[in-house]
Amino acid sequence: MELELRLDPADEEFVERVGRFFEADAAPRTSGRMIGLLLLAPGELSIDEIAERLRVSRASVSTNARQLEQWGIVERVSHLGDRRDFYRIAPELERTLLRHRMERLAKVGELLETGTTTPAARDERVRGRLHTLARMHGCAAEALRACCAGEG
Repeated sequence: MELELRLDPADEEFVERVGRFFEADAAPRTSGRMIGLLLLAPGELSIDEIAERLRVSRASVSTNARQLEQWGIVERVSHLGDRRDFYRIAPELERTLLRHRMERLAKVGELLETGTTTPAARDERVRGRLHTLARMHGCAAEALRACCAGEG
């Protein structure tokens, strides 16, 4: 089933919400919108199709697609006899996203733990707060690590 040129309003709202979510995580909103669109697409879409559906330029789609491909979120595919590039959600997207989140949680935990050695952390309230937050982030990272290890 092909997506219509214009998205259904509920689909469009989903695409926008994914865009805002990824934007809040320091990614370009267009990248997030592309992820949302490709999550809803049963197959791959060309750069032109993505640009039309998102109402953005081909150049923006191309730039964001390259970045998403480097991050392991989308996969570029080609068809024999067709010079266009097509994109689809990468087969291991869930593991890629979980791995990224796990790494970020671990890094934040490590950063917070270094705060326990600062002069301000001589105050037990500050040191305790930093240590608790560091431990919480470490536990969350460990839980994701266990979840990822249990997959596949």
